[in-house]
Amino acid sequence: MITGILLPCAEEQPIKRVEFDAENVDTIKGMVGGTFEAFNLDEPPASILANDEAMLWSLPFNHRATVLLWQHAKGLRGQAYISGDAILTGMPDGRGRTKSVPQQLAQLLLETETYGVEFLHHPDGPWSRKSLTFTDWFEAYNYAIIHEETFATVRSARVIGV
Repeated sequence: MITGILLPCAEEQPIKRVEFDAENVDTIKGMVGGTFEAFNLDEPPASILANDEAMLWSLPFNHRATVLLWQHAKGLRGQAYISGDAILTGMPDGRGRTKSVPQQLAQLLLETETYGVEFLHHPDGPWSRKSLTFTDWFEAYNYAIIHEETFATVRSARVIGV
């Protein structure tokens, strides 16, 4: 059994921790509504499992999963979109077995109450933080992405718990 985070596309439904057998493909299919593909995140190493026929079935856009993807896999920003329900897990190990969601992501998304955004202006640091705080991780992630895309002096942005 592994731990993942279910990211429903319906925004009125909360995200939640789920325990499941990652080797049971039918369980994952049931959670994402069909066959699935993995979108790999860079840092921390994690994956988002989502329905690979979402466009064919016109599944609703999943804002929360897409924002996570765009912030943690910046090469996919504006290139890949997630529709339908999705599951955040850890990256597969060397034998291809899916691992549990990294603890730092689980803690940030499920246990943190206040968020901040840090910016990197120079490749060798340091990170700087604006005094603005958020009570919703989704708003903090959106703020980070918008600033990273808008301001030429921002090389990178990250969401932290404060």
